[in-house]
Amino acid sequence: MNRFSTIRTRLEDFARSDSAKRLGKILRVAGAIAVIAFLVRSLSGIGWGNLIQEMPRTPWFYVIIVVMYFLLPVFETFVYRPFLKAPKRTLLSAFIRKKVLNLDLMGYSGEVFLLMWAKQRLGIARSTMLRLMVDMGITSSIGGLTASGLLLGFLLFFDVLPLDMLIGDTDRTVVWGFLLIVAVLGLTGYQFRHKVFKLPGSTILKLYAAHLGRYMVIYVLQIAQWWVVLPDVSFVVWGTMLAIWTVTNRLPFLMTRDLVAIALILELPGSLLGGVESAVAAMLLTRIAADRVIGFSMFVPLSLASGGRKALTTEEAEDESSESEETAEVQHV
Repeated sequence: MNRFSTIRTRLEDFARSDSAKRLGKILRVAGAIAVIAFLVRSLSGIGWGNLIQEMPRTPWFYVIIVVMYFLLPVFETFVYRPFLKAPKRTLLSAFIRKKVLNLDLMGYSGEVFLLMWAKQRLGIARSTMLRLMVDMGITSSIGGLTASGLLLGFLLFFDVLPLDMLIGDTDRTVVWGFLLIVAVLGLTGYQFRHKVFKLPGSTILKLYAAHLGRYMVIYVLQIAQWWVVLPDVSFVVWGTMLAIWTVTNRLPFLMTRDLVAIALILELPGSLLGGVESAVAAMLLTRIAADRVIGFSMFVPLSLASGGRKALTTEEAEDESSESEETAEVQHV
């Protein structure tokens, strides 16, 4: 036990050191380069000319991209609004920049930005904001895991997900057992919610339901986005792609989750994709490129516009009494 304690102490000291931080960055960058190299190799096998020819031409594909991109910032604007007394446009600007950082830089870098922004622009103590963000993050994660479990359970129950083709002869009981474990962990977390959350139980349940609903809407929009491009493709393909995309995007601290998802999708058996590999690859790459263009075009103007503008408006100053009550409530939380 003494030796174990010594090893643990040394590992904790190393994890806090600058060398460990540099090593973590190097490993993340190396992993991203490896994924990109693997993806380039896969795309070269398909043919770059085919990818250009197969780019989606229906305008509905791009309309859904815009809707999906702004769904999360708009949603966060409304769920944070009761706790952050600021104009909706100010919150929306901050949450758009948060999404850009998480999507284009690294997971949770947007949360760091939001924590600093709330302190500088709204005057909310970092400890108060962090506690609020932790509760929001946990409810979002639980909602996402629940939605993922429901999605996988639905696909497995209706034999939409070709499990035998993807994992070979592995018994389906293993998968159902995994889903059961996730459900048990969720129930355990609910039982100990008062030790995990600081917000009232009724508020947590409302946030959980809202996040669960948001993920379900995302799933529907994602299937619709692919379907408008390739309406003749079987739902089995869309269900399999959605399952891979969903599970991959649940992985934390991964710099290129969308590229990893594309690489995994392109490795699906040819008998499943049915000769639409180039169209699927072009569709997924176009989605990523469009997300980056939207993010870059929004981040810089919003950052410049918010630089010299106060977060609180005169209208909110006139409502000082109610604002003080809400601020006191958040600080209590």
